[in-house]
Amino acid sequence: MSRRTSLLITAALVALLLAGALTQVWVLPAAVERVVAVFPEVKPLALPAIVWGILAIACWQAPAGIGVWLVLRARHHGFDTLSYDWLRVALGCLLAFIALVVSAVAALSGLGYATPGVMFGLIAGGLVALIAAGGLVLVLGDRPAVLRRPHHEPGARRLCSRTASAYRK
Repeated sequence: MSRRTSLLITAALVALLLAGALTQVWVLPAAVERVVAVFPEVKPLALPAIVWGILAIACWQAPAGIGVWLVLRARHHGFDTLSYDWLRVALGCLLAFIALVVSAVAALSGLGYATPGVMFGLIAGGLVALIAAGGLVLVLGDRPAVLRRPHHEPGARRLCSRTASAYRK
């Protein structure tokens, strides 16, 4: 990966992280406050909505942070078994987001607040996370067998995808 490409990817991911933090701290609470002002009957859902929103954003911030770390690390160390461990962590965050979406759909439907706009938004977000998680599963399942060795074996972390292809023969 060229230096320019890695800088652009890093800048984009850091911008996403900052936008997520801004949304968690200011935008989300203000939006919930405006909705409660217009529809006072949803006041009991205000705090759960803020907590859910912060958790949902964090489920996307963690993979973005992992992406920044992987891009910075890839320039010097390549893509090794430690990188795959971090991809599994990112996959776990996406699965946690999917669980949050399922729980929100169930809770809102059960409480009678399942408006079409909210449900479409939740389902769309869940589908995006499902597609991203599926892509990560394919990447994790397609890695060379040499990289699947336990970490305690000598040389397991030093291998990268470029050198692992030589061992497949």
